[in-house]
Amino acid sequence: MSTSPLDLLNQLWAYVEESHPRSLRGLREAREIDPAYFEGLAAKFLRWAVTARGEDALPSIIDAFVYFSTDVNMAQARYELAGNYENKTFAECDAALYQAGGVMDDYLWGIYLTNFLWAHHLEITKLYEERYLPQVAPNANLVEIAPGHGGWGVLALDRLPEAKLTGYDISPSAMVIARSIAEAAGVGDRAKYEEKDALNLQEVPAEIADACVCGFVVEHLEDPQKLFRVIAHLLKPHGTAFITGALTAAQIDHIYEFRNESELVLMCEVEGLRVTDSLSVAPRRTLPNARYLPRSQALIVQKKAGEIW
Repeated sequence: MSTSPLDLLNQLWAYVEESHPRSLRGLREAREIDPAYFEGLAAKFLRWAVTARGEDALPSIIDAFVYFSTDVNMAQARYELAGNYENKTFAECDAALYQAGGVMDDYLWGIYLTNFLWAHHLEITKLYEERYLPQVAPNANLVEIAPGHGGWGVLALDRLPEAKLTGYDISPSAMVIARSIAEAAGVGDRAKYEEKDALNLQEVPAEIADACVCGFVVEHLEDPQKLFRVIAHLLKPHGTAFITGALTAAQIDHIYEFRNESELVLMCEVEGLRVTDSLSVAPRRTLPNARYLPRSQALIVQKKAGEIW
């Protein structure tokens, strides 16, 4: 590729300044968290994206991010007025979004860029890279549950040179995009993706994973406890997992309304997953006089191995 990662970051900044100037403040907030980390992560994610999609695809990917962010803000405003999330069942979201090819593609690319362009998501990604991945063995067998765009798992493979990853997702679009990101990052030979429902992984052999990654899935489910049960099923004794969830944060496909950080912790503990580290972060700016504070929570957990904790 002729365009350098730094050039791609400069192109992103210039395009947002020209086409979406109202989004610049959010980008500056993300960069201020840790400028060096922001630039390194952004350059890596952008390089993977344009390798997967082509160098002329950068504007459309940025557009997808801006539209996704706008939709999230509008959903949060509706949530403030109604006092509840707008969709109640997974079936509604599955038909409207997860199985809708073009719509789902833009949705996934939009979320992909939030990992470094939303300040509070950058903090979550930083935790993942700096405090979770160092705990995972270089030759680990990883399972990613509902990888979506696949960036989390690919980051792990990029960091762990002998690790292998299997990702399970219900969306055909997710399978295509995750595979393309893995190939673009040069780790495609160590990543495989299967189209499966995340809640039907009990059929997968037990205790096959040294580590699990599950990013922002629990709030999309009618019964999220089942997901923690699946994670416990897949993990080897003393295996670890990185789990994130959204609290009082509306989105078109958020179903389960978590209100307190302790809810996620308790769901882990019920399944024998000990929380060893956690982080809860909110956007730098919220709606004025808001009743609900949108938050992203990350948990690092370890599977109990028979002993009493």
